[in-house]
Parts: sequence; C-alpha cells; structure tokens
Amino acid sequence: MTSALIVTFVQATILNAISNVLAQLIDQRNNKAPFTLNTLALLQFLGYGILIVAPNFYWQRALEARYPGFPTRAEVSNAFSVRSLKSMFSPRAWLSLFSRSREDDSLPSHKEKEKHVRWAPRAQTSGLRSFVMKFFFDQTAASIVNLVLFVVIINLLKGETLTKSWELVILDFRPLMSARLKYRPIVSVLMYTVIPVDRRVVFGSACGVIWGVYLSLYAGV
Repeated sequence: MTSALIVTFVQATILNAISNVLAQLIDQRNNKAPFTLNTLALLQFLGYGILIVAPNFYWQRALEARYPGFPTRAEVSNAFSVRSLKSMFSPRAWLSLFSRSREDDSLPSHKEKEKHVRWAPRAQTSGLRSFVMKFFFDQTAASIVNLVLFVVIINLLKGETLTKSWELVILDFRPLMSARLKYRPIVSVLMYTVIPVDRRVVFGSACGVIWGVYLSLYAGV
C-alpha cells in the first residue's frame, strides 16, 4: 500500500508543476513573447517543492500530535459570546493557551461521577485551544522557516553561493511574508478545522497554486 508521504509527494509535485507552468505563461504573455517552456526553471521549482514536502508533512503530524482535534460548533459559538470576547483579552487567558496544567493531563482519582461533570467544560475547550495553537504556529514558525527555505533552496539550485542566498533572504523576506499573510490565514483556518492531517500538505499546495505562481514569478521562473 502506498504511504501517505509518497501520495503527498506525487500530488504536491503535480500542483507545483502546474504553478510554475502558469507562471511562465503569465510572464511570457506579459512580455508578449511566444510561449516556450523553461525546463530548467521548472526543474528548479520542482526540486524546491520536493525538498520541502517531507518537512512540512511531518511538521503537520507533529502539530496534530501535540494539539489534537478540531473545534466544535459549540466551542466556536461559546468563544464568540460577549462574555468570552471580554475575557479573551485578559493576560490569564493568553497565558493559558501556552501552558497545559497538570489537571488537563490527569483527572482526580476520587469521586468518579463528580470528576466527569467538573471537568467536562475544560475538555470541551481542547479542540478550540488546539486550533488556536496550530493556527499560531502555522502563521509564525512555519511561515518563517518555509520562506527562508524557499529563498535559500531556489537560489542554491540556480547556482548561487550560500552567502549570497542568505543576503537574498534578508532582502526578500519582508515582501514575501507580506504576500503570504494575504492568503495563508484563510488556508490555515480550513486546514485546522476540516482537513485530515495527512492531507494538509496537499491541500495547502492546492490552495497555494496561485501562491506557487507568485513564488515562481518572484524567483524569475
């Protein structure tokens, strides 16, 4: 049976190829030139895509293992109630997102029936907490690492030195991050509410075809 990682490799590679070919079409049309496939640019972009599939695949699995589950409708409704909106801005509420109390991991051993009733509300918030944490790390750590890897890998594949590639990271990071933040939050919301963990990299690639076009154009296809 084909592993989920191999399936992800194949599907993501196809989507990345589509992105790069579309970028070449757009670029050559803007320059009013007849279309000629730039095979080297296509292979460079596919090489970058192949190299980042596995890290992103296992990153999504690690996130799900650490913060499992999806938020329920009840949790979302409760989170946007007037009382919850007032309390979410308190320092205690934000600190609680980044800390897990011992009570969450092991319930009291006495009074079994009372224990279930007492801790039911806390258990119901775990899905929403998991979503918030996964969303946060996807917009910060994952975004930063992916953008740095893109600039470094694509330039190394073009024959640049590591020093030059890092200089380009410093130069290109801000505009790339600004562009990523215009679409990635919507993708993240969908990924962490309805998409199974092993399908998230492919889903991100599918949603990111336009993003892939942008990256290809940015890299000079």
